[in-house]
Amino acid sequence: MNRPMTTMTTATKTAWLALGLVAGLVAPALVAAQTPAVQANVVVILAKEEPGTIDPSLAGVGALQRPPFNTFRTMQVLSRPRVTLQADQDADIALPNGRRLRIRVQQVMPDGRLRVRVSINRPNQSDYLPLLQVLASPGDPFFVAGQAHDGGTLVIGITLGS
Repeated sequence: MNRPMTTMTTATKTAWLALGLVAGLVAPALVAAQTPAVQANVVVILAKEEPGTIDPSLAGVGALQRPPFNTFRTMQVLSRPRVTLQADQDADIALPNGRRLRIRVQQVMPDGRLRVRVSINRPNQSDYLPLLQVLASPGDPFFVAGQAHDGGTLVIGITLGS
């Protein structure tokens, strides 16, 4: 029995479909497995507009000397948590105002930059609202601010590295 080469049997179609499904399930897992863990150094700062002191460890951080952060004349480091980020896994950090910061590496770009999602949960809720998506270079800090705390504003700096 001669069949044209363009005709696929049901078994062949099923085999190709199964192969496609397996590749679709395995490929993301392989990419995630090949993505190295990334260290995130976080600094939680209580910033106030009233005159005061700026923590000496923050004096050389250029981003904190430019708008909108340059309106703060008092900056106190509250904590410096360090977490290891795994591809497509959330890392949570407790904030002093009772909320939780969530960081997730979404993608490592070919040039080494990281696409990261940062969110903070709502008060008295377990859900996390999307807050920010950043394309960050390793070693360059980015900042999230706006959470009220103790008469000031929490400024959260995140520096990613390997």
